[in-house]
Amino acid sequence: MKKFILFVAPLLIGSLLYAYTEEPIPENNSDVTWHTITVVDYKPGTENTARELIKKFESASLAAGTLSPVIYWFETGKYDLVVTWELQEKPADKKWSWSPEGKLWWSALVAQEGSEEAAKQVQNNYNELIASAVTNVARKAK
Repeated sequence: MKKFILFVAPLLIGSLLYAYTEEPIPENNSDVTWHTITVVDYKPGTENTARELIKKFESASLAAGTLSPVIYWFETGKYDLVVTWELQEKPADKKWSWSPEGKLWWSALVAQEGSEEAAKQVQNNYNELIASAVTNVARKAK
């Protein structure tokens, strides 16, 4: 029986590895646009506060001249909000940093709030309202 298990185990593992299909790696293709999509679930009773803070973020975006995200407020389901951002270029693998637009937006938020500390506090206040959030990167055919 022991020999049988020693014989069957590698076959089973080999067949599982053979059946595993890798996800296709997207090509650097001009036929798609790249987006981040974030779904947010706020803590109970905090949605109105979140809406007010989002207005501050939107006014900073307007002042900076940067594009605002597309925002949808859910009426049903687990999540309260979905936010989509169109990225200006294909995301680099595991290399997340502020984009030039993000830096402009942050500078506008700092100016709007009066200081770096005040802008960080607004961001922290918003983050504290979130029960859970999931962000994914997607591509959309043009």
